[in-house]
Amino acid sequence: MTRPFDDTTRKQARVLCYRTEPSDLGQVIAYRPAKPASRIWEELCSTYTQSFGGRKDVQPPYRALEAVLRAVIGTWARWQWNNGQCELLAGREISPEDRHDVFLYWTEAVIPGPAGAEIGKRLAELVAHATPVEAEVPPPPRGGRRARSWWPGELARWRLAEHLASLDWPLGAEHPVRFTLCSDGTLAALGHELTGAADAAGRVRHLLARIIIGTAATGHSGRHALTVNAAATLLATAWKGVSTVLLANPDQPIVVAAKTDGPPWQRRLNVPAVAASRRLAALPRLTTKIPPFPEHLDDTALTESHLGPVWAVAPISTKTSGLGRGHGMDFYRRLEKLLDDKGETYSHRSPLFLEVPGIALPPTETGARVHGPITADRIPAALDTAGINTLLVVVLWDTDEVRSRLQSEIARQWGFGPEFVAAEATEYPTLGGRLKVVFLQDKPGALRHGPQTAQTRQQHLENLLAPFTGPDTHTAVICETDWDPNRWYPTIEARKKAEAEDAKPPSKQALAKIGATAQYIKQAPPPVPTHRKDGTPYNEKYRADLVATRQAGLDKSTENTLREILRGVGASDHRLGAAFGKLPLRPWWHIGIHVRRHAPRRPYGKRRTATPAPLTITLAAIRPTGGPDDPWHVWAYSPQAGRWMTYGPANTALHATDLAWDVTPYTAIGNETQQASAAAQLVESALVSARSQLPPPAPTVVYVDSDATEYIWAGLADESLGQTPPSDLPRPSSWLPGHSLPRAQRPLATVRVISNLERIGRPTGAYMRTKDGSWRSTDTTNGLYQLANDDATHLYPDFMLVNVPRPYSASVSGRFGKDETRFASSRQSKNGYAHTATRFTVIEQSEGAELDLIGTGAAVLTNQGISWDARQAEPTPLRLARKMDADHPYHRRTTETDDEPDGLPADGGTAENP
Repeated sequence: MTRPFDDTTRKQARVLCYRTEPSDLGQVIAYRPAKPASRIWEELCSTYTQSFGGRKDVQPPYRALEAVLRAVIGTWARWQWNNGQCELLAGREISPEDRHDVFLYWTEAVIPGPAGAEIGKRLAELVAHATPVEAEVPPPPRGGRRARSWWPGELARWRLAEHLASLDWPLGAEHPVRFTLCSDGTLAALGHELTGAADAAGRVRHLLARIIIGTAATGHSGRHALTVNAAATLLATAWKGVSTVLLANPDQPIVVAAKTDGPPWQRRLNVPAVAASRRLAALPRLTTKIPPFPEHLDDTALTESHLGPVWAVAPISTKTSGLGRGHGMDFYRRLEKLLDDKGETYSHRSPLFLEVPGIALPPTETGARVHGPITADRIPAALDTAGINTLLVVVLWDTDEVRSRLQSEIARQWGFGPEFVAAEATEYPTLGGRLKVVFLQDKPGALRHGPQTAQTRQQHLENLLAPFTGPDTHTAVICETDWDPNRWYPTIEARKKAEAEDAKPPSKQALAKIGATAQYIKQAPPPVPTHRKDGTPYNEKYRADLVATRQAGLDKSTENTLREILRGVGASDHRLGAAFGKLPLRPWWHIGIHVRRHAPRRPYGKRRTATPAPLTITLAAIRPTGGPDDPWHVWAYSPQAGRWMTYGPANTALHATDLAWDVTPYTAIGNETQQASAAAQLVESALVSARSQLPPPAPTVVYVDSDATEYIWAGLADESLGQTPPSDLPRPSSWLPGHSLPRAQRPLATVRVISNLERIGRPTGAYMRTKDGSWRSTDTTNGLYQLANDDATHLYPDFMLVNVPRPYSASVSGRFGKDETRFASSRQSKNGYAHTATRFTVIEQSEGAELDLIGTGAAVLTNQGISWDARQAEPTPLRLARKMDADHPYHRRTTETDDEPDGLPADGGTAENP
């Protein structure tokens, strides 16, 4: 512990987050070519779009330009649009010859032929003759996600990566590990790949350890900061699985990272990067700086790519034989120590998070969290608050195994007794008639996979349920399914056929259309075999463990099915109120706002479309009905329903319709998107309706996911915290949710929730004071911490809840990575676990709001779910709103894919870099 503390300082969290200073950027040179360069750039973009944009699916050209520029000079460079003028920024001086050659060859690669040569010659000469000047550091923008493209932030990330690339890492390997800097700003452990065991086909897979420097969410402190995180990414063995290609030469200071483009089934290297690198490699003075990219790679060329000059990186780390996931906690602790010992620039700059006293939020049963399903004696009160007179639970079964398993669990949870045996098509009331159970065999095959139409399935389901439903009865159906999304298919056509005949989406939507909540349960996996594949018998003790694990999984799955049935209808017991413990339980409405942009509906084979992607918007509201022993109200809103309703009917109303909400009728003002315009107006309408439709009217606290909504509400950005709304906002509702309401009716506060560790920083433990007054570090911490200023004299309404994964805290055997890194371990099949965290930044909207209580309440509602035992990644109201979307029958077909920008925009904005 190097920072001095006084006697009043509390326990402090250790987190891989470091503030920056302007001096960290070093020298930044700007080359501003003459004004004609702007017109030439616009001409280049226009010609590129006309020639290739509609017919060829190529990566945005400026990405290849920056990759080549950075490789030429060996450090950071950026080509951007600034105040109506193009400019080249660089971390050191670039000779006129290098500037001329890079721009000429790159332009010829972007636009082949005489047109490209002519445009490239004019642009290259102007850039080559530009006079170098000292760059001016611009103030951070105030427009949400655009802050991430702020070039001082990008350069600060680069400088930290350069420092880490210069160090030898004592990770327990035979030789020190060195991470190499790539032109995209990441670090890769080239030459230190993690090798797994051969699979059944004899293939050996490899993981490439990578380090990612991110921009931290500074919160109320307002000081730019960086985070350090790591990922182990699978090296591809087939060209179609490649996301990035890394190319290095021994004499080259950094590695060229080129993205791939094209549809997923026909990946290829970025065309401008390939052509420009080949031309530059032919120049003798650049031979050791720019290696030539191959024009194409086939599957056989990639098989041993980890040993050669080309590393083909897959987009994600997939589960494969002999290789686990994650680096383990010890990796991050060694990274922290490395920066403390050899990175004095950063070692004293970690933001100060002090433990909040009197709040017990551990992820074990020793804390205030209520575990287990809702007990039978509390279900009637839970149904009352959910607005349900009688709940009819129908078990629609097909196999005897599922029927038996559900019968036993229903008898255990809902008080039927161990001798309960249900006859077919017979109602069994319990809990004073408030809950009824019916077992029905799916004889018509409404839930079986096959080419049945949705209308036929709906008719079968209506006929099955008609004898048991009534006007005062809410129906919930437990459906049996054997669908496995991870099932392997020999061809793409076979998989598409299986997905088209999957009965789950149409049957679930059919049930929603008749007002029934649905929950699916899988059939049991095959029994544990007695012999291995080679015919030798299993060790009895080992097999007994496998059988016990299989049975425990089945029991837990069945128990969770009944929990989810009650959660789906909006029933809750006292657990949320009890979790507050000694904290005051205010009668506030806690409203979670979930906004998700769908995958763009692109024409076949094309990367882009002019039609704006639709949205899903859902809101969930919870409120205590009394004291800590009473259940909570659970209500919800979706644009499809058009009004606030209790959670169960709102859920079925959403699932009975198309999930997408068309944003084309909404007008965008200024530089906002149509999605931002639609979301701001729809959420504002919902919050206005909440004043009259949520019973009773009460103060509200709003929860939003920062990563998903910062582009909608400008007031969520770090630069906007504590500021007044600017005069050029498109509309008042674009500042914060509920901002357009009269001042007395606005929410008390908006809680910005962040769970992305690239914005929080990886927690590594804590420092705590011992009895003798000294400080010692701890391995784990799972408490709630609050952001303070440097001298710990002032606390901000900014909180961080640290979580220790259950496999890590379960036992010593589960703590892979506690005392060793993956580089030193021979147990490559183990998963490495590390701390995670959720951050809550409370933004005041009503004067005098209890901001500290709102922040600690957000942590309580994250630690305690409405039906889940484990700690969540977001507060319960936000979780409930997200589940409405995730549980939709056709959610999987609308999941978003990142849409990268094409290049520098013509309206004078700033293009986002990768």
